Amino acid sequence: MKKFLHMVFVVVVLLPVVTLATQTNADSIMKAAQLALVDGDYEKAFVSYQTAVQQHNNPLAQFTIGLFYQNGWGRDPDPIIACQWFEKAAQGGIPTAQYMTGICLEQGSHRPIDYAAAAHWYQKAAQAGQLHAYCQLGNLMMTGRGVTKDPHKALALCRPAALQGSLSAQLWMGKFFLHGDPAIQNLQEAYHWFATAAQNYAPEAFFYLGMIMQQDTLKEHKPEIIQQMFEQAATLKFVPAYFQAGKQFYSAQSDMHTHQLTAEHLAKAYLWLSAATQRSEDRKEVAAAKEILQQILTVMPQTWRADLDMKVSQHLQEN
Repeated sequence: MKKFLHMVFVVVVLLPVVTLATQTNADSIMKAAQLALVDGDYEKAFVSYQTAVQQHNNPLAQFTIGLFYQNGWGRDPDPIIACQWFEKAAQGGIPTAQYMTGICLEQGSHRPIDYAAAAHWYQKAAQAGQLHAYCQLGNLMMTGRGVTKDPHKALALCRPAALQGSLSAQLWMGKFFLHGDPAIQNLQEAYHWFATAAQNYAPEAFFYLGMIMQQDTLKEHKPEIIQQMFEQAATLKFVPAYFQAGKQFYSAQSDMHTHQLTAEHLAKAYLWLSAATQRSEDRKEVAAAKEILQQILTVMPQTWRADLDMKVSQHLQEN
């Protein structure tokens, strides 16, 4: 009996010490991994995060490994592997990983599309403090994918995050009012939310403001303002804005004396349409941009081309 009590005493006393030592080791590994990542030593960081997973099944390390594959840190990007790691981390309770897992399941990145499962993870992430995840859930709710269709509830879920300043939530509110269920579409509300997001230089917001100005038949927006919206989005590298910006400058009002495009408009049309042909994934858009470029080249001085091509290249290469 005394021997048994002694064993119990040893276990009770030493267990906290062992647990503390294990936690200290785990913290040390994670700290080393994070420092290596900050220093840009991707391979050292990756190995450390792997160790944290192998020895301690650390969910934050699992999520970070997913980021390596999502962002191509020191290896080729692989969305399938990234999503596999995100789902592991989501099960370990990492809110951002839960949000990313919802996106993975909604897009069918690593498993067949599963809207109901995506909705589950968006809900978990939002309840853990990622309020913008309610907007992703609302997007499913807008059309009834994986959840009961309820456009008005979708707006109600997303609005708090938008009011608190979440850029992604503000963009979702704009898109809901612009392209959502006909029962809730409202061009003025859409404009309000995109304008709010544009105050914080969200590239997508400027693009949609330009699109709304083109569609708004109740107000006459100056062509110069529409050009500015699309050019601002293009400058911030929102790819769909390249074609729209180029098209706007090409269709700008001609010089009253020469009856031709001004040199500035001609150059900008060439710049943005060239960028569109190199980055746009819309085949019709690329074809239209190439056709306009051919027309531009018939009037643009040949001596401009090398300099403009270099500017396009620099823009596309900048981070």
